[in-house]
Amino acid sequence: MAIGEFIAHEIILHCASCKKIFPSSELRSLGPDRCKFGYDVMEYVGKALFIECRRDSVIVSDLKDRNIEISDREVSYLGKKFIIYLAIAHREARERIRKGMDKRGGYVLHIDGTCDKDSPHLISGMDGLSEIILGNIKAPSEKSGVLIPFLEDLKQC
Repeated sequence: MAIGEFIAHEIILHCASCKKIFPSSELRSLGPDRCKFGYDVMEYVGKALFIECRRDSVIVSDLKDRNIEISDREVSYLGKKFIIYLAIAHREARERIRKGMDKRGGYVLHIDGTCDKDSPHLISGMDGLSEIILGNIKAPSEKSGVLIPFLEDLKQC
């Protein structure tokens, strides 16, 4: 992320006999396909938004100091992408998380719900031993009709 904007010259190889194309795996690993910003910027934005609770405009200013030109809208968009990628990574790691909890002899489930005025509740379940978030949902209330399916899903996963 420290380099800011750059121009990449990619050498794409192809096999004349089978017509298979071999793009640069190193270049492809820097960011999602057809995206302006790499994974490093997306991670920075996600952590700044959701861990440090910083405003979009502050993040824009911080990234500008690192030679990265980005708008408030792009910060907001990258924040949403960050959450989606995080959810996908978490889902793909379910089996490893389960094995780790089995090795420790199980888990201690902590459940917490939070909301802001009339907004939906964010209900999260966390393993108290590893401090890994096991799941969360947005729900209209903390009533048992909402919580029971959430808890059953946590147990199954």
